Amino acid sequence: MNQAADSTGSSSQPTPPRGHVVVGFDGSPGADRAVDLAADEALRRHVTLEVLHALEWVELGHADDRFGQQLRDEARDIVDRGAERARLRHPDLSIRTTVEFANAIDALEAASDRAALLVVGSRGLGGFAGLLLGSVSLPVSAATRCPLLVVHPDHDTSDEEAAKPIVVGVSDDDCAPALEAAFAQAQAQGLPLRALHVWRYPAMMAGSAGYAPALYDWREAAHGTLTAALAPLRGKYPDVTVIEDVALDTPAHALVTASAHATLVVLAAHRKTGRFGPNLGRVAHAVLHHAEAPVLLVPTTG
Repeated sequence: MNQAADSTGSSSQPTPPRGHVVVGFDGSPGADRAVDLAADEALRRHVTLEVLHALEWVELGHADDRFGQQLRDEARDIVDRGAERARLRHPDLSIRTTVEFANAIDALEAASDRAALLVVGSRGLGGFAGLLLGSVSLPVSAATRCPLLVVHPDHDTSDEEAAKPIVVGVSDDDCAPALEAAFAQAQAQGLPLRALHVWRYPAMMAGSAGYAPALYDWREAAHGTLTAALAPLRGKYPDVTVIEDVALDTPAHALVTASAHATLVVLAAHRKTGRFGPNLGRVAHAVLHHAEAPVLLVPTTG
């Protein structure tokens, strides 16, 4: 059964808005951090923030459903706490609360069809302490159809956090949506953009560094790839300060290292379909697990 019970904060719309910010909230520390950044994003975009909580419960018709009612009341209390946290951070923000009677993964995936941005904590209540990515956030990361912002419980979301660059990973033409999102974030937050492209010598040259540069200057080629990818957006966002960074490294290691000095890491979500449904590529998977800053995954157009 999939039902929604909506209540409204400062918004009075009878149906869920579209093109707004949706944050999944279960009351966990990671969800608290997610609400903070979701509220910031909704304010910057001048849109409604929808605080969403999922309750997997089937109503029993006319049977005695006192336990179910208790669960529904608790769900309402949880979602109201999330909304109150957002309201304290931004008192004038338009806020809507929703309780979905559905599996959390299904509810969040469905929300991605009506949201411009979906925000989740990396690990919710009931997760193992050693896990950096939870049983909800991982499959949601592989399935959402709008940009997804993933926030770890230890990410600093305080207003006092020192300004750091936005970091975006650049690999090929499929990264265009992620680049666009990264430039938009940098402009909206008044931050510099660090565009990171990673290169490696071809495997056949790995042990031949002595003559590899004479055969082909791979580093210069990498610079050319990065410059070409950035060119269309430099004109569109002339006020964004861009730092071009080319590194001889693996993509996952370079991005996780860069995240230590970033406000946000932006990645293209290169997804594949396997035996058990959609899944993320290895780079996005590693960055989501280990990044020291929130990660924005942007679906590719392919």
